[in-house]
Amino acid sequence: MMTSSKTNIGLIIMYKDESVDVRYVDDSRLHLSPCGSEFMLEKAPTRSAHPLQSNEKIRQRTRFATSSYKDLMIGALEFRNEYATRPYLPEELISDDHRKQVFSIDPEVEWPACYSCTAEVGLNREIVVSSVERSASLLLSSSGEEFSVNFTCRLSHNQHHRPRSRDPNRSVTEHIQQDNQTCRPKTPSQQSGACAEQQQGEVYLSTRVVQHHSVSCVPLVWRYPLSLALHLWRAQSQPSGERNRGETEEETARGRDQTERAVTGTSRGERRSHLPQALPLRCPSPHQHRWKSMYSLVQDEQEADQDLPTELVKVVWCQGVLYRIVDGAIPVVEVSPGDGSVIRSNGVLASYFTHHRAGPGPGEVKDVTYHLSSLPPDTPGQVYSVCSMVTRASRILNCYNQVRHSLKLPATQSCYNQETSSEPFIQEVHISESGYINTTETRQSR
Repeated sequence: MMTSSKTNIGLIIMYKDESVDVRYVDDSRLHLSPCGSEFMLEKAPTRSAHPLQSNEKIRQRTRFATSSYKDLMIGALEFRNEYATRPYLPEELISDDHRKQVFSIDPEVEWPACYSCTAEVGLNREIVVSSVERSASLLLSSSGEEFSVNFTCRLSHNQHHRPRSRDPNRSVTEHIQQDNQTCRPKTPSQQSGACAEQQQGEVYLSTRVVQHHSVSCVPLVWRYPLSLALHLWRAQSQPSGERNRGETEEETARGRDQTERAVTGTSRGERRSHLPQALPLRCPSPHQHRWKSMYSLVQDEQEADQDLPTELVKVVWCQGVLYRIVDGAIPVVEVSPGDGSVIRSNGVLASYFTHHRAGPGPGEVKDVTYHLSSLPPDTPGQVYSVCSMVTRASRILNCYNQVRHSLKLPATQSCYNQETSSEPFIQEVHISESGYINTTETRQSR
């Protein structure tokens, strides 16, 4: 998950608008805006503070975080980028060993066809599918229930940012300083010369981004590579045309043919996908950053997971376990303990949970069903407590349903999704001694 230390973190919540709340064990909290460009840190109250005295709050731009809060900001930003739709990648918070200079970045990648793709098996029997250019890869867990993606992404930049020209005799610092000189307005002749100049010698800064997703909720960009990985994963368990227990030969052949048509029937254009791009350095609507209430009546560290918000959540991290809400007609909660298995609620029967684990053989899955009233007891030496995870997941799902049913207004859109549109309209105006005329104006709306 996050490369920075999580020993001082008690709870992390990503809301549906992709803002992030981080609660630390010392009762301080950090809130990150949906776009990731701004944060607010609320320090823990001191023992000598008056009960009515408000806590100290520090609000800063993410890329300009001071050294006192830089490590906290890096950890929160890494978590956000792993589960958000688009990453926020400021150059100031990415170490030199994770930055790379490239001459060109193509946001589109092509995935291999089914007949030319060979299964790459990981250390824990994961299936790895890589793009033709090797700039993106997808890793399917051994249980086949969740996957992670790894792709090259250009760092965040201003929307009208001009790439720097590469000079082998200049250092990286000098290239960075050049950006400050390219923001001046240019005449049309200068702009045409700049366009011709960009055709050669352009240098971009890029990094590798890792994101985690559930098979139950797949973004469009990853649907084809995931279907390819699932096809290869299922082929492991039936390499010679064997059928599952309880299936007839006709049912097995029909299912195999449907999978083959879904994967092999794609054209080259359908095998190309547009990778997620980093958000701009500056938020287009910073006035829409809403800082949520930071404290509740729950102060017991053992009940940190009960400090759940009154807004729709997307991901919750608590005590090393990830809880993901899959929204739909009937919301579902998924639990990822970290070993590749997934515990998922059973839709309408929310009191039942199914634990999907990798079976003894490749491509096999072992399912175990639990009920809230009869969860397995904890035993010495176990890696994690199924009882505590399922109980906490049920509370998160109940809280989500309560918030969802209590909402009377639509959820606020993320600040970076506010797009300005121009809507022309005709207005009739009366001018004395001239009669009525029609005027065309342009209305700016968000």
